Amino acid sequence: MALLVSLVAFKRWLSRHLYGLGLLLTASHDTAILSYFVLLFPGVLAHELSHWLAAKFLRVPVGRISIGPARKRGGATRFGSVSVAKTDPLRGSLIGLAPLLTGTVLILLIAYLIFGLAVPEGLAINAPAQDILTTLWAYFSVPNFWLWVYLIFSISNAMLPSETDRQAWFSLALYCGVALLVLYGLGFLQQVPAQMSSLFLSGLNHLSFAFLVTVVVDGAVIAVVFLLERALMLLTGRRVEY
Repeated sequence: MALLVSLVAFKRWLSRHLYGLGLLLTASHDTAILSYFVLLFPGVLAHELSHWLAAKFLRVPVGRISIGPARKRGGATRFGSVSVAKTDPLRGSLIGLAPLLTGTVLILLIAYLIFGLAVPEGLAINAPAQDILTTLWAYFSVPNFWLWVYLIFSISNAMLPSETDRQAWFSLALYCGVALLVLYGLGFLQQVPAQMSSLFLSGLNHLSFAFLVTVVVDGAVIAVVFLLERALMLLTGRRVEY
């Protein structure tokens, strides 16, 4: 839960300050928005395709995909959208959740297959400094290191469900809660099969690790953006109020 809260907080900070960085560089609202969109383009594309594919798989009528900055009511900007027909809470929730699941899988594939990471035991706190430096250098030596880091950043900052994506979640949670209470009352949940429990914990561990990877990458980007912001404020004499 702490990792998810950190991920949401980092995303909000980055969305404001990357836009602010664009303003400092260009002094143009439209150019700043466009720059931020271009930076997140791979993640935005993955987000909207996830909605579209999930709707197709669940046999929910779907319209065209729109990719690109567009003003919403209230002055906010969206980077993409998919027209999906109204459906039941279960399918609506799964379609809304699809970008988070897709993003998590993509991040784990990069972490496991490209960087050879495993659930954290590679950088022990009490390990010798030389071992830590050797491990870090091995990651930096991965071919196209910065490209993969950029993809993790882009995907992670576009995979969280939007307000529209979450619309069906309350109804689904209510139905599931009632169903679980009924099953518990009938005695079906008194004993959870060990295999099911193990599968759930394994999935939770992988999800937590994906969030950990994104928090580490976002944390590094935040440090860079913060320093660039301060340098540009000094050089240009401009300031951005958040």
